[in-house]
Amino acid sequence: MIDIILPVRNGEAFIADAIDSIQAQSERDWRLLVFNHASTDRTAEIVDELAANDPRIEHIPCDAALGLSDVLNLGINRSDAPYIARQDADDLSLPNRLALQHRFLAANPTLALVGGQYEIIDATGQQSFGIRRLPHDGDRLRVACLFNNPIAHPTVMLRRSALDELGARYGTGFLLAPGVANLEVKNLAEDYWLFAQLALKGLCANLPDTLIRYRRHDTSVGVTKFQAQMSVSAQISNHLMTITAALHGETASTILPFCNHGAQLAEVDGRETLPQEWRRLRAQLLRIFGDTPGVRRELAFRDVLANRSLPVMLARFARFRLTHSVDTDEMATLRHVLSQQKKRLLH
Repeated sequence: MIDIILPVRNGEAFIADAIDSIQAQSERDWRLLVFNHASTDRTAEIVDELAANDPRIEHIPCDAALGLSDVLNLGINRSDAPYIARQDADDLSLPNRLALQHRFLAANPTLALVGGQYEIIDATGQQSFGIRRLPHDGDRLRVACLFNNPIAHPTVMLRRSALDELGARYGTGFLLAPGVANLEVKNLAEDYWLFAQLALKGLCANLPDTLIRYRRHDTSVGVTKFQAQMSVSAQISNHLMTITAALHGETASTILPFCNHGAQLAEVDGRETLPQEWRRLRAQLLRIFGDTPGVRRELAFRDVLANRSLPVMLARFARFRLTHSVDTDEMATLRHVLSQQKKRLLH
């Protein structure tokens, strides 16, 4: 029922634990496709040892010249199961992860993707930094994907038939609009580009359940290439807004000042207020996505960010918290704003 795609490059430190977490799943009908991306350490030896004792594990060598999108697409194309799950080589899936996602997609046949929440742990797996809480209202996800990535790649399970019907793959666009050039994102934020297109079509959901333990360490891409990831993510947000407006016969409004990729806010040329830009964008998004509780919930947080005066932003955030449960990324964004203000005061 489920093919699991696990790309790995020089993952000897964690790969055995990642595979063990799949073998411990309560859902037993799976195949694990390990795409060894030209590792030069003991990764191949470790995977071969585990595969020798479990025929559900397949070890597939990949050329070093391939990008991550290419490797992930190899996995999708090689898969023949109805559902495709992602697993990273340094993360741990919790025992009921596959069962929960399989059950959800089977019960919701119109959806193409389901993700979930995750616990952040240190490199040793001994220290927890808490649960990252992501939105799980379907309407909210549709609009939230314009501002940042509300879907955690390592938690995802996809419906194979939906990907094939859409021609959806990592790295390229399938959501097209007249007069808008296609965008290619081969690495760094290839997951955001794919998932946001699915979300805009209303095909995504997040479970409220914690599905994996996400290992944070100094050699992960999210650490070593963070700013490059944020730059690509901003490009995607801008492109998504352009496509969305074009598909609805509108002119795209400015969106980047209201995005919070990596809990960071874009510079706004020294201005503290963006009332006209925000009113225009807010009205446009309500027209496009509808005035639903999920859409209004997402826009409520963007209301907070529309004024960069720290006292005003903090006052708005305090009012926001009286009526809304705050997501992890929202809290992190306000903390980052306070941190940046502290740095400016010290200098």
